[in-house]
Amino acid sequence: MNLITLSKQRFAACTVTLTVATVGVMAVSSAMAQKTTSLLMSQSSSSIVGSWRLANMTVSSAPTPMVPPQATELTADFTGASSEPGKADRIFGSGGCNRFMGGYTVQGDQLNIQPLASTFKACEQSIMNQEFKYLQALQGAQRYEVDDQGQLTIHYRTEKESGVLRFTAQTVRGLW
Repeated sequence: MNLITLSKQRFAACTVTLTVATVGVMAVSSAMAQKTTSLLMSQSSSSIVGSWRLANMTVSSAPTPMVPPQATELTADFTGASSEPGKADRIFGSGGCNRFMGGYTVQGDQLNIQPLASTFKACEQSIMNQEFKYLQALQGAQRYEVDDQGQLTIHYRTEKESGVLRFTAQTVRGLW
């Protein structure tokens, strides 16, 4: 074999390797783009799925005084659609003092949050009172909507009152 033939074979092998590597990078890039798009769409304008932080709570159209936000963080994280028919999706979050978890179902814009379980930490009485009202309101959820700005509104009714919970989308930490 002469030097020119050997060089052509090595060049062809490098070209094949480079082409295979490029296709592999393109496939990985495409898969990452689909995953990112899927993650962003999961908190789309009509989906309740995602991580939410309570911005305010009203009772019968009047704002409810809230413990200062730096003292507490009230959140709700809704998981995606359950793959098993008749099985509830999951909700979890923070009531300001304790963590809570439970199930929920959605039918159209109707929202039903099943009884929630929570941890049993003790906090200041004002925080505990706020947490109790928040969890009661969540469990009284009737319907929801997500507006064009990506804010979630949950309309609720309990035995004692009705009102609205307004949430803003939380950014997903540690992804970027």
